[in-house]
Amino acid sequence: MCCGSGRIGYSVSYSLRQSKCLAGKGRSIAMKLTMKGDYGLRAMLDMAAYYGQGPIESADIARRQYIPEQYLDQILMALRKEGLVKSIRGPKGGHMLAKSPAQITMAQVMQALEGYVPPMECLPNPDFCKLSPGCALREVWQKIDEMTQQVLNSMTIEELAQRHQTGSMETMYYI
Repeated sequence: MCCGSGRIGYSVSYSLRQSKCLAGKGRSIAMKLTMKGDYGLRAMLDMAAYYGQGPIESADIARRQYIPEQYLDQILMALRKEGLVKSIRGPKGGHMLAKSPAQITMAQVMQALEGYVPPMECLPNPDFCKLSPGCALREVWQKIDEMTQQVLNSMTIEELAQRHQTGSMETMYYI
């Protein structure tokens, strides 16, 4: 494993498949979002589809996005605390995006829900790895980290919602 300096600004949990997958068998390493991140992004996409039409009940978002409602409520609370979602109580209440979907990035959503989760534990904590001084993998993990941040920071909820609505095969929920 390798070591390096940490970054802030996004959080994606990485889950690497067995290293046997790399040996030219047509398989690749998977880097997956946590369920919390996936559900949070799906909820944001749902609210983006109804942006400007008023609040949406969490039960409706949960039903359309196949998210357990109690878990969705926790996710919406975290997004509200970060100023990404606005909630209104009462009979005509619900949740809506606090700003335009064009002004919200995947990075902001992931940061609100997860904080920074590096591809390797040794990136933010060099003391974690005893191989730090001469690790050949350090630059690779740093590049993966930088490229992931670049994608998450450049992709807005509006762009994702447009892809999602048109049924584009390019829609991505995880990297």
